[in-house]
Amino acid sequence: MRIGIIGATGSIGLQTLQVADAFPEKLRPTLLVAGRRTDLLTSLAAKYGASAYAASEGGLESSDFRQSLEQVDMLVYAASTVQHLGLLLDFLGQGKPVCLSTKEIIVEAWPFLSGFAPLIRPVDSEHSALWRLGAQGPFVRRLYVVGSGGSLRDLTKEQIEQVDLSSVMRHPVWHMGEKVTFDSAFLINKSMEVIEASHLFNVSADRIDIVIERSGNVHGIVDLCDGSRFLFASKPSMIIPIAYALFHPEVPSFEEQDSDILTQTLKLESPDFERFPCAKLGHLSLAFGYTSRMAFSVADEVAFHMFKRGLLKPSQIYELLEGAIITYQDWEYPSSIQEFFALRQEMVSRFTREVQKF
Repeated sequence: MRIGIIGATGSIGLQTLQVADAFPEKLRPTLLVAGRRTDLLTSLAAKYGASAYAASEGGLESSDFRQSLEQVDMLVYAASTVQHLGLLLDFLGQGKPVCLSTKEIIVEAWPFLSGFAPLIRPVDSEHSALWRLGAQGPFVRRLYVVGSGGSLRDLTKEQIEQVDLSSVMRHPVWHMGEKVTFDSAFLINKSMEVIEASHLFNVSADRIDIVIERSGNVHGIVDLCDGSRFLFASKPSMIIPIAYALFHPEVPSFEEQDSDILTQTLKLESPDFERFPCAKLGHLSLAFGYTSRMAFSVADEVAFHMFKRGLLKPSQIYELLEGAIITYQDWEYPSSIQEFFALRQEMVSRFTREVQKF
């Protein structure tokens, strides 16, 4: 299987290469793309004998890149940007599967992706777990998106209001990039994942809940209509969902340490919406339509950069995101990729101006 990786030098990309290293007879990286860390990209390309392209240098515009992409059997989209949406749609249009870890694309661009839903293999640990539990089955009553609570989970509301980026980055379970750790700290990621679950599994918002399980060993829960409940547990490792997406419907034999859940007291909690109001915004976005969901994701991107610069307090993050969702509730969703990116840029400019008013 020839695989291409968009975002090859990021966390998910590098862990995908670890899976390929474990199964060299079955997985062959032939195309690597990165936006930064070009020295590492060159080194990885030499190691795997793969074609390498730096997105930041316009490498994806070349005919050579298109030819290399056509020769790939499966694509792993692990870039932390929606900018390659057109490329993703072109690949799906060839009828080839995509292992997708970028939640922003699903949240912002589902109307473009929905026709290719059977080809999309979720890599997020939560949605991989729900997928494996049969979340789209006919007897499913309710889905639970599970999280560990993030880096601020033990702070009071008053303490949360005073945190800076260094506090936010101290996640107790996962080691992730800055943006996703920021989202996790304020439970913005759980709202994103509620939207993802609704889109991927065609489940209405009123049948999706958020659950906090502090160890990080529980990744998804599904209730069936007969009163039974299925729970998916594993150690908090992205290797497991990456490998499952690459090998689906097979389950590869992988030397991953078992979860220690059998020796733990399992405690499932509802989110504290008073301390983490952003956890409510996924359901609000689903009530207001596709353009509101797009606005939520774009505003989150702006909020991250502004918080990083010290220009937003946590309460203002919620104010910005909620305002974005409500503002765009009546807007018609873009009908083309060009309109999508034009509206997206308009949103970035608008939300940046909004921050300046705080």
